[in-house]
Amino acid sequence: MIRRATLIDGKALSDLMRRIDRETKYMLYEPEERSMSTEQAEAFIERFGQAVNSDIFVVDIDEQLVGYVLVVGGKPSRIRHRANLVIGLLDAYTGRGLGAGLLEAVDAFAVEAGLVRLELTVRKDNLRAIELYHKFGFNIEGTRIASLLIDGEYVDELAMSKIFTTEET
Repeated sequence: MIRRATLIDGKALSDLMRRIDRETKYMLYEPEERSMSTEQAEAFIERFGQAVNSDIFVVDIDEQLVGYVLVVGGKPSRIRHRANLVIGLLDAYTGRGLGAGLLEAVDAFAVEAGLVRLELTVRKDNLRAIELYHKFGFNIEGTRIASLLIDGEYVDELAMSKIFTTEET
């Protein structure tokens, strides 16, 4: 089930983020680089829940969190119409439509929150994710050359965005 994160998810979300960091090289953080206590995770969830243009959605299967998406909205008025996405899913749960479910939740939230632009970055070699983002209307805006350093190698990222048409755009 895909749902909004609540304060009681603090420890589980923190543990999930660290586990995904250990499982994949597609996320920003190295294994064990992210440190977030249960209290910090609860405060993190609370901050997102209070913002009009930010939220956290989780994939909850049998009371275990297996994926998440952070919708990080801008605070200054000039960028309040946009949000950055961070998506993570445990390897064992990929290919089941859960990533698509997270993006559906984000789309619904974006409309509800009045967001016009969603943006994300993705490793250029993460073809499965890129295909999913294309399916959900994201377009490649450019390449961020040598933007990541992973295992001593520089890796390119793609900058992608999705625009929700409004009367003003």
